[in-house]
Amino acid sequence: MRINGQKKLLGTAAALAVTVPFVLGGAAPATAAPACGKSVAKVDAVTYADRLVRAWGSGEQTATSCYASTATARALTAQANPGGIHWRRTGAEGAAGTIYVTYHDDARGGDLTIGVQNVGLRGSGGWHAATSAKFLKEPKAWGAVDWSDNLIRAWGRGDTKWMAYYATPDVTKALTKISPTGGSAWRRIAADAGGGSTYVTYRNDVTGHQLVVGVSNIGLSQGDAHAADRVQYK
Repeated sequence: MRINGQKKLLGTAAALAVTVPFVLGGAAPATAAPACGKSVAKVDAVTYADRLVRAWGSGEQTATSCYASTATARALTAQANPGGIHWRRTGAEGAAGTIYVTYHDDARGGDLTIGVQNVGLRGSGGWHAATSAKFLKEPKAWGAVDWSDNLIRAWGRGDTKWMAYYATPDVTKALTKISPTGGSAWRRIAADAGGGSTYVTYRNDVTGHQLVVGVSNIGLSQGDAHAADRVQYK
């Protein structure tokens, strides 16, 4: 499949902020048995919301359905399934018996508020207490071409922190071996999909060299970091 279009020089695009892409922190994503497992009624509302966002982010549908009401789970999975690993908690406040916990998607720019009812936490084992999910600003569509573009931008400005996020260690090493700072002359000229990956081709308008970045569509769909797993320079 050919994806149309040349773009302006990637180097002219706005740089991504250098922040830790996912900092909900600590424990591994919560999981739950089909019957939702033992009571979580003693878990505080903010931690409860964090667990829901982790479960949704990693595509754990059973756990998502246990922490969230049916309508809330449907709202989350309708937006994206999985939700991705980029959500960072930015605040929490209470109103009328509900704690509203807000998250920001550091990669795609979206904002999400989860409402957790205190009454719900105290009954039925604490499950299904997240009764609302509101996208204050929806994340941008997140595809392999966008992912590759962001990697090339990060390389262009010599930002190894973000390079290591978008790419595998081998790809990061290969790019920095070509040049520690890729520069602003790389222009996307083509993208093709095949064999479970998307291959994005760039041309350097100064040197004439071409670069092909391979992005795993499966890894990206599962919310993984390091989805750019191959590179060819010629």
